[in-house]
Amino acid sequence: MRFCCLGSGSRGNAFVVERGATTLLIDCGFSPAKLKRRLAAFGIHNIAAEVDAVLITHEHSDHIGALKSLAAANIPAYMTAGTARALDFRGANIVRSGEEFQIGDLHIAPWTAPHDAEEPVQFVLGERFGIFTDFGHITKIIRNACCGLSAMAVECNYDAQMLAANPNYPARIKQRIAGKYGHLENAAAAKLVAIADSARLRYVVAAHLSAQNNSPELVRAALSRACDSRKIKIADQENGCEWTDIPQ
Repeated sequence: MRFCCLGSGSRGNAFVVERGATTLLIDCGFSPAKLKRRLAAFGIHNIAAEVDAVLITHEHSDHIGALKSLAAANIPAYMTAGTARALDFRGANIVRSGEEFQIGDLHIAPWTAPHDAEEPVQFVLGERFGIFTDFGHITKIIRNACCGLSAMAVECNYDAQMLAANPNYPARIKQRIAGKYGHLENAAAAKLVAIADSARLRYVVAAHLSAQNNSPELVRAALSRACDSRKIKIADQENGCEWTDIPQ
């Protein structure tokens, strides 16, 4: 099993997970042309033939940009009923938090995430790799879902001091970002990593970094207090992060 990130941030998010003969996209928050280019950079040149399905975490634009294009190529889309309603997307395969399912060689568990969307979820795939982005606080569900993983992507959206001092963000935007249903800040992300960290956890991918309110250096410093710094990868907006094999 392996994963990569095509890019992560406020201008677009997408991960790819492969196991055996199965390849899944998790979110597709780029234009169709940009998604095609980014997939090709990671060795996937024929989307219709090589991608088995797309899993959508929620309806925000930075996660669904190429969804209509993928649907037109007859790639199945999986999302909650709330997300499908918010997108007015017909023909979705409906998923529910806590109800696990299978696509080809990949086992998938969706879990509710506290975010300001209609019915957002995050996913654990293959019982080895968990994606935990776009949520505002750590819940019991997320705590339980992140335990026992070999790899995890965790939201490190902002540094609290940088956000508070940013003169370009109105107070209401700062409140939304820092709220219980907004995004996760570095110190909280480190707490989640500390909860998940064990002898089995090999990789921690920091994702969804704000270009205005965070930096890779601050993220590494925060996460290094929770786990061995050699486990940390940064998924940036332009390049994502490279293919990474997950030990069985």
